[in-house]
Amino acid sequence: MEIVQGIILKTSPYSETQKIIRIYTKEKGYLSMISPSVVFKRKTKTVHLLQISEIEFFENEKSDLHKLRQISPIINLPELYFDIFKMNILLLWGEILNLILKNEGKNEELFDYLTHSIEYLNSTHNDIGNFNLYFLYRLAGFIGFRINTSSWQENYVFNINNGSFYPSDPATPYISGPNTAKIIYQLCTCPLAEIKAIPLNRQSRNILLDVILLFYSIHLNINFNIKSIQVIREVFA
Repeated sequence: MEIVQGIILKTSPYSETQKIIRIYTKEKGYLSMISPSVVFKRKTKTVHLLQISEIEFFENEKSDLHKLRQISPIINLPELYFDIFKMNILLLWGEILNLILKNEGKNEELFDYLTHSIEYLNSTHNDIGNFNLYFLYRLAGFIGFRINTSSWQENYVFNINNGSFYPSDPATPYISGPNTAKIIYQLCTCPLAEIKAIPLNRQSRNILLDVILLFYSIHLNINFNIKSIQVIREVFA
């Protein structure tokens, strides 16, 4: 039996009494597990999206679907599961993380970043929308696609293909105007305490969300469930 620390990314039904649970773990990276019937019946109500937990499982050497024994929360996150705005951000993060981390192995810096971000989302009240974007833009650096903030200058635009900023040029494709590029730079460089001062409305947040999702799609060759993301962002943007 193995014991790891993990973050619950997604759960889906497997049978009437079992679930498939996708988890990003500190010790082994991304794992998929199938729950035994007893866990489904007794523990389902304690298995929350992005719950930070101690996980006991039996490793399957013949398959990448391991047998879950038990999940036990190790950090209390009461605010996340009673606030509709935070719950919808969790749904968005779970959808995104489950896709972009599928091939991610052990990465303790990434795990710590995820853990600290989930704890901060639980505790904050004033900067939820901006923090959602702050999290997504900085996440890129932990999986090898850091945005090149050193290339930014006033009135530059953001080139999504290499994550750098350039002077506007009609002959060169780019994804943003200079105002969006400036906010991307701020999200990637400002101290956490200052993100609530970045002036963003609903439309601006949706544009920035589209940019970062396209950035991940291009660099990781993945397709997001745009319909699900659209429903989620309409609630909290």
